[in-house]
Amino acid sequence: MRISTSMITHNSINGMLRKQTELANTSNQMGSGKRVLTPSDDPVASAMAFNAKNKLENIEQYGKNIDYSRKSMQTTESTLKNMHDRLQRVKQLAIQANSDALSDDDRKTIGLEIKEITGQLEKLMNTRDESDNYIFAGSKVNTAPFAQQSDGSYVYQGDATERKLQISDTTFVSPFISGEAAFQNIDNVQQIRSYALSGNTSEETIGVTGSTGFLEDNRVGEYKLTYNAVNDWTVELPTGEILTDQNADGNVNLDDLAALVNKSGGDVELTVPNPVPSTGDKFVMVFDNEKEGLLTGMQRFGNALSDFSYEEYQKDAINDVVAKADNWLNAVADARSVIGTRENGMDTIRSNNEDLQLYLKTNVSELEDLDYAEATGRFMLQQTALTASQRTFSQVAQLSLFNYIR
Repeated sequence: MRISTSMITHNSINGMLRKQTELANTSNQMGSGKRVLTPSDDPVASAMAFNAKNKLENIEQYGKNIDYSRKSMQTTESTLKNMHDRLQRVKQLAIQANSDALSDDDRKTIGLEIKEITGQLEKLMNTRDESDNYIFAGSKVNTAPFAQQSDGSYVYQGDATERKLQISDTTFVSPFISGEAAFQNIDNVQQIRSYALSGNTSEETIGVTGSTGFLEDNRVGEYKLTYNAVNDWTVELPTGEILTDQNADGNVNLDDLAALVNKSGGDVELTVPNPVPSTGDKFVMVFDNEKEGLLTGMQRFGNALSDFSYEEYQKDAINDVVAKADNWLNAVADARSVIGTRENGMDTIRSNNEDLQLYLKTNVSELEDLDYAEATGRFMLQQTALTASQRTFSQVAQLSLFNYIR
């Protein structure tokens, strides 16, 4: 086989360039400390390292979510503790107001403090976290969850959905609590009551049978009734409005009131007292749901301490609050328990994430990091091989048949 001078030169140059490339790659590896600089260096290791790095980025975000959730939960826990302290005071005041030794003025003073505490509770239940999100609004974090209406009652403007953050590949946690679940569905004491004013011609009151179903907020509370004549009553609703004819019979009577409260699926029946009242006799009826909002219960308690027209109702309202206060305290305690359980769960998840993070970092290091001892030896061999190639080429390049012509 005949080998030309150009072929020898071409092969020698390609060999030197290849060795220079290998030496440069080794030098880059030693400079960066990484064995895999491009996917082509080790496709399998590169793919595995890529997946591990993606998981590490996720874990880093999970850590941020846990930090944010913990801060929000700490705000929630602090708020619930303050609510618990104020509700303890409410229970003390209810027991105090239940004493026969107190005068009407004493109860009015207690009523003023109850109204003050109600306002404090409203502010606490509209607390925002450090990101300016309402902590008890469910998913409506930009809407104040509790608002007082013109009639003094309270309405919940949030929802029952709890916004959740991901804290691991399979775990989500909500740093917030829905105010609807925590404070709007607290067990009530009684659903329907009927009272006659002490100045009436008879102590008999309006008869009641059946149940109300679930009443809307503006249908819950005290209804003030005045007897005018047969089948003719004046009924003031909890909102302060006057009841209109519901049955289209031209009069407002007890059937109209029953029709109003039964619109939510109830079967209430009301009967006129026996003996029949005299014109001007006054009554009060109380319609409640099985569940009651905390602020609504507080507001009604404050009103009862200031209104002495219906003495029996006032006594019952005060007695109720002694029992209701325990339900309110239990509701707050349950919410604190939920937050505590979530915090404990996050601690476990954080520990698991940190263990996985350490494993993945070790795995990436094993896949990508350079073995300097091996790389140093390889660099010296490549450098020696390149030097030898260069010297050989310089000698071969000088060979020519013309050197033998004399």
